[in-house]
Amino acid sequence: METGNRFFLTSYGALYISDVQKEDALSTYRCITKHKYSGETRQSNGARLSVLDPTETPPSVMDSFQSGEVQVGRSIELPCIASGYPNPTIRWLKDGRPLPADSRWTRRLTGLTISDLRLEDSGNYICEVTNSFGSKEVTGHLNVIEPLRVTLSPKNLKTGISSTVILSCAVQGSPHFTVSWFRNTEPIVPDQHFSIQGAHNETLFITAAQKRHSGAYQCFATRKGQTAQDFSIILLEDGTPRIVSSFSERVVAPGEPFSLMCAAKGAPPPTITWTLDDEPVARDSAHRASQYTLSDGSTVSHVNVTNPQIRDGGVYRCAARNSAGSAEYQARINLLKLYKGMVCLYDMCLCAKL
Repeated sequence: METGNRFFLTSYGALYISDVQKEDALSTYRCITKHKYSGETRQSNGARLSVLDPTETPPSVMDSFQSGEVQVGRSIELPCIASGYPNPTIRWLKDGRPLPADSRWTRRLTGLTISDLRLEDSGNYICEVTNSFGSKEVTGHLNVIEPLRVTLSPKNLKTGISSTVILSCAVQGSPHFTVSWFRNTEPIVPDQHFSIQGAHNETLFITAAQKRHSGAYQCFATRKGQTAQDFSIILLEDGTPRIVSSFSERVVAPGEPFSLMCAAKGAPPPTITWTLDDEPVARDSAHRASQYTLSDGSTVSHVNVTNPQIRDGGVYRCAARNSAGSAEYQARINLLKLYKGMVCLYDMCLCAKL
């Protein structure tokens, strides 16, 4: 049938007829549904309408809503179908006030349609129906929510065996949700390696991680039929540090600045420390150390000595350490010393006349 000025289809498929006429009883009414994906159609049994002479009656509400929860950006119809004679008028209020002018709100005989929902559309909606014999009102609550969004961090991680891995699942869009964790599509069961913590189970700890724990990790957040997820790839490898670049033995004159560099790789990226003859290298204005990590995961460290003295000669050692192990490298830095007309290497019996 063609819907006209008196025939309305509600958002949930009901047929509403206003200002019923006697000829409306001559038709047979059927509901036909069509499957969204398969295209299959089904038809209900036929129904006839009995039309009686009108009697004056106060208004009543045949269909209304009590509460609804919809995501931002979507549309909703708040049903309010009234009957009575004379035909009642319908007025809508939000939080006790008349609806302001807004092109997103469409008033129909079947209810109020709100499109492109916003958070501020949440509230109590009142449908008030009135005719000369009285009035009736119904109230329903609309809750507009942000869609769930999940961010799992770190997004991708390469780290060493025996390290501790912490995955954080940040959920936006609702204060009420539950979180579940999966590895390679299988639910994670807490054990001596896995623990799940947080008020909403939003943090996953992997302690003393092993190579078999590598894989794709997923965090699922669920709230009243809404589901959102994010994933992270974790790769566990033998991350024992190894020295990939270093300094060599050299001879330095007193007062001649020198710089030593040591680079190491490992998973997680190692930390480098320096010693001179098994004692920590001095940290002052004449001795400065720096350290940074490159994009490939290498850790690079420098020791800069701006005004070396005899005491700055000796065996320098750089040690790279992380949770998987350690590696060391050492070399001697020789300081020249003037001694009774001779040039000597500090701490060595090698001298030459000037």
